[in-house]
Amino acid sequence: MKETIIVVHERPDIYDPIFIEGLPGIGLVGKLAAEHLIQELKAKKFAELYSPHFMHQVLIRKGSIVELMKNEFYYWKSPDDEHRDLIIITGDTQVPPTDSYGHFEVVGKMLDFVQEFGTREIITMGGYQVPEIQGEPKVLAAVTHPDLVPYYQEKLKDCNVQVIWREDEGGAIVGAAGLLLGIGKLRGMFGISLLGESLGYIVDAKAAKAVLSAVAKILNLEIDMTALEERAKETEEILRKVEEMQRAMMEQQIPKPPQEEEDRGYL
Repeated sequence: MKETIIVVHERPDIYDPIFIEGLPGIGLVGKLAAEHLIQELKAKKFAELYSPHFMHQVLIRKGSIVELMKNEFYYWKSPDDEHRDLIIITGDTQVPPTDSYGHFEVVGKMLDFVQEFGTREIITMGGYQVPEIQGEPKVLAAVTHPDLVPYYQEKLKDCNVQVIWREDEGGAIVGAAGLLLGIGKLRGMFGISLLGESLGYIVDAKAAKAVLSAVAKILNLEIDMTALEERAKETEEILRKVEEMQRAMMEQQIPKPPQEEEDRGYL
């Protein structure tokens, strides 16, 4: 295999689908959100992407069966005129951060493929690492074009989403979540990236729920979040234990005040 390839199992009859990305990254936020969306919509897998830019290893599945690392395309065909058809991609991995060319080549293949179905709009999902989270995780957003800010603000007005990226402080989105929008923009496509605040060192279902709730608003879909909420409770419990451990370590490091000498006047 000399270049990225896509193995197509069927060509679905879909029209102008929105392309939604949720690949592994910070806190596995995008992957969790994409997998839950696929599960709840009963989306159907129709293609797989393989690349020599992925890590040089295979995964061992149940029954000791080895498989190359891959990304998977799913589709959902809307049953009515009120919703858009969808193509969703998730999978095992992204290109390692050091392989810049590989990222561009893989993302280019993804866009080539979804454009065959008339895709114009892209939504990417992921995590945004922060040192601490106060209350519910916020979702930070970045868009391809200035006139999309009021468009998405209106759609997300009831969500905890900051459509103006950190008050115009600037920043960067690494990997497919950013490049899909950047390269897509050059091709006349448009869209939004939604990144949930996450500490980054745990599987963060709570951030994934926040991101997926925003995506559901954009898509005007009712998504049952029960399974994701259960995983979010596990996230909260892990965070609680981490905080307890951190407090215990800090208490051990704080020197105790010297004890006053005992009154030995009785001697």
